Amino acid sequence: MAKSGIPESTTRAPKSDQDEDSDLSNDNSHTGTPPSSLLTKLRAKAATKKPEEMSVNDWLERCKTDKGAYADFSDRLTHAIGEPDEVNTKLSDKQERIVFGGRKVLRYEPFSKLYDQEGVISNIATYIRNGGTGILVLRGPVGSGKTEIAGILERLAEQEPMYLLRCKTTGEISPFNDTPLCLVSDPAVAEEVSEEYNIPQRYLKEVKSPWVTKRLEHHNYDESSAFDVVKIFPSREKQLGIAKLDPKDNQSPDINALIGEKDFNKIGEEDPLDPDKTLSAGDPDAYIPGAFSKSHGGVFHGAEFFRNNPAMLNTFLEPVTEGYFTGDSGVGMLPMNQLIVLTTNDPVWQAVLKAADSDALHNRSYVVDVGYTLRMSEEMKIYSKLLQKNGLDEKPIAPETLDLLAEFAVVTRLKDGVDGALAVYEPHIRARVHNGEIPDGAEKKIPKIHELKEKASPEEGLEGFSIRDAQRVMQGCFNARANEGIEEADTLLMIETLRGFIKGADDKTIPSADKPKYEELLSGIAARNKEKIQKVVNAALIDADDGNCQVQFDKYLTYAQAFVDEETITEGGEEINMGAIKKYLEGMEKRAGITQPEEFRQSVVSGVNRELARIARANAGKAPEDQEPALVKWNTYEPLAKVIRAQHETDLESRRHIIKAKSDSDLRTDEEKRQYTRFYENMHEQGYTDTMVNRMLLELV
Repeated sequence: MAKSGIPESTTRAPKSDQDEDSDLSNDNSHTGTPPSSLLTKLRAKAATKKPEEMSVNDWLERCKTDKGAYADFSDRLTHAIGEPDEVNTKLSDKQERIVFGGRKVLRYEPFSKLYDQEGVISNIATYIRNGGTGILVLRGPVGSGKTEIAGILERLAEQEPMYLLRCKTTGEISPFNDTPLCLVSDPAVAEEVSEEYNIPQRYLKEVKSPWVTKRLEHHNYDESSAFDVVKIFPSREKQLGIAKLDPKDNQSPDINALIGEKDFNKIGEEDPLDPDKTLSAGDPDAYIPGAFSKSHGGVFHGAEFFRNNPAMLNTFLEPVTEGYFTGDSGVGMLPMNQLIVLTTNDPVWQAVLKAADSDALHNRSYVVDVGYTLRMSEEMKIYSKLLQKNGLDEKPIAPETLDLLAEFAVVTRLKDGVDGALAVYEPHIRARVHNGEIPDGAEKKIPKIHELKEKASPEEGLEGFSIRDAQRVMQGCFNARANEGIEEADTLLMIETLRGFIKGADDKTIPSADKPKYEELLSGIAARNKEKIQKVVNAALIDADDGNCQVQFDKYLTYAQAFVDEETITEGGEEINMGAIKKYLEGMEKRAGITQPEEFRQSVVSGVNRELARIARANAGKAPEDQEPALVKWNTYEPLAKVIRAQHETDLESRRHIIKAKSDSDLRTDEEKRQYTRFYENMHEQGYTDTMVNRMLLELV
């Protein structure tokens, strides 16, 4: 139960001017206006995280029924991460079923915005659940998500409270994050404490800091007189239970940033426990805690830590096994027990391991590879997130634009496999198989996804076009025509931007030896993109010729129905026999690449008849003017629409002048003008702007 009398500093921050303004702005008693529900919600949330104080005895009693009272960092993080959702991919869509081979996949909600990292996150969650001892090394290339994972772990640490000692004399919470467990961790009483207060003995190994020992001595080892206990939530802002260290100067090791240092401003000042004494060097009350102490009981995040001077690494090696380290200036033994997360890229990590004294690091490290995704669909989700973050998602983006960038990124990351075993497969084919697709093209060698994974090089996904490179290219694509007042992205601008990026990249971004490979891969993508543009333009122009397309549709359907019913038909007063019916149908089907014509005709007839039956049911009981026309549009049934488009592509050149016109006024007949207008409407409906269409048409000249 909380007592009164908690010092202001431990219960709430001093009011800022902004806080005072907020209080005034929300004092609506004189207007009758209810306070903002959002502000009320935020206040309620903040209220649940207010510190709670209790006596040492109260804390011990709480331990009997509340495991959280003595939980360590791994317990709290495990609880914050939560139980995973178990996804049976046998029941998933076809693409996911192929990617995961129908296996069960675990997904953790706090990491849901990380794409294609299920294995990585499960690995990390298991490591934490099993105690998180040692050093967790997240190894991966720039932009692969290492820092984001570490940041999520920091935020998760804030969700679960920790119990810390507070000095009754000064009202100060332990600067070394001492927990009350250190008061009862004496081996002589550990078994008795475990039995009486239901605390497993594995938790009774906490080291006392000199700050605790000094106060115990001052109060004749009366714990209840020296301390009370505060239940408090870790905070990144306050660096309480969480600490992050960015890389420092490689030449000068900043050891004090980790272990702390004496506070010269306090040396010679009055001792807070005894006014007759002054503080000296080595006194825990004249000490500035380092990152180890600030993160004790929580999370320490060392960003790109191995870029620091190697001497800094040595400070970790013993503490991660012993649970304490020696502070600066003779301050003594300081507790250290937290999740240690260090991020690095593979070249730096390999260089560290080559050092003569790397065995101790290697034995204490748990390495998790965080590579780039090889799934284009997941890569595109990352791009969408980046576009939204930068406010670019509201600008025009043509279809296939992000797909193209994702394909380029993935194919640069692919390796030829162990002993070159995968070199026989084209990169863009492998990329589509990795994505859970079954690529078209019987003449090409198409691997199975399990083969790609089994024969993959160990470094696959750890090199290649980075997410940050992709972000710069996307920004450059939108800026490519900004001087013309146009900010948009399409596949042609993307290819243009990628070419410029490759050409201008320095060796750190794209090694010179890799540039020819990148350019070759991009050329292949550009050639396939031109073919896609041709199909899009052709389809839009054909769709503009609705009248002829509908005639073709109706005629094919009449002939197909006759074939299915095994009946002849009469056309223009003449009987059309079965041989002529088959010849007509086969002529259209061959142009569309239909390989099983009889089954295709049956499916078309069945599909159209179902649509006519649906229309009849919808019209039942309605007045004639309210009824839906009993007409099936030629492009309603896509398999047949594909056949009709193939038929029309044979004489497209005769209508090419329609789309080349600058405006409909340049065309001769009303029908051509209608087709011109409809062509642009078709393109707009797909997401293309007029300037995008103009670029596409120029590409096809």
